[in-house]
Amino acid sequence: MIRLVPLFFLFTLQLFALSQEQLKVLQTVRDVARTIPDYSGETYENTLAAICLTESSAGKNIIGDFKKGIIITKASLGTMQIQVATARYVAKRVTALEWLNKLSDAQIANKLLTDVKTSAQISAYYLTILKKSRKDYLRMISGYNGGIVNTPYYNRVMKNMQFLDKYLKNGQLI
Repeated sequence: MIRLVPLFFLFTLQLFALSQEQLKVLQTVRDVARTIPDYSGETYENTLAAICLTESSAGKNIIGDFKKGIIITKASLGTMQIQVATARYVAKRVTALEWLNKLSDAQIANKLLTDVKTSAQISAYYLTILKKSRKDYLRMISGYNGGIVNTPYYNRVMKNMQFLDKYLKNGQLI
């Protein structure tokens, strides 16, 4: 029995360890977020990385809420789980992303599914828009998931921020 406890503990640690590919995705998200401050100059690299982990397990699940009979462009897509409509909403408000307005829905969906950097840019700008309109952090995070106050989602993001802290402390994420 005593030997099973350490094996179980080791297995549990492995279950929650991030792969090198996940770390690469999270680092890209953090790098992009650092370049996109909100109206007060604050950046959200920790928040965006935690949202990425919450939404897609850092790129492991890149198609979300896709139901049979619904077209793919209505689903949440990519590492940041963005809908095409949200990408268009952000692109209409952010000069740096206006090039997205020239793409078809299918092209935007493809970009969200294949380009971590673009997905992170849209998400970072979206957070800055939410921050400006919602003012407080809880409502900003809730807005990312489509709600006014979504405490369960907010709590998952905060838990993932704490989880990512060990990767920051040991230098696996910068």
